[in-house]
Amino acid sequence: MVLPDSDSVTAVAAFDDDVALRTLTALHDLGLTVPDDIAVIGFDDTEYGALTTPALTTVHIDAEAHGRRAARTALGLGTTRITRSPGRVLVRDSA
Repeated sequence: MVLPDSDSVTAVAAFDDDVALRTLTALHDLGLTVPDDIAVIGFDDTEYGALTTPALTTVHIDAEAHGRRAARTALGLGTTRITRSPGRVLVRDSA
């Protein structure tokens, strides 16, 4: 991972928590501190994000409800009974 020589990069929004955790490691190896030099946020709220240093900020969604709704839609079944909670950002130390 190579960062530009400018201050233009201030944050990384990763595809998922796994990529975000690897990003934390790469930034550490480059001698950068999170979130002082650059902020990092993941997506999917895996249990490992809370155990790292710094703890990973992440986006949590109700994946089971989204999956059920998608499956029922694909099968042509009704989805009115499936309730989804809105996604939320779990703010931790990395952002």
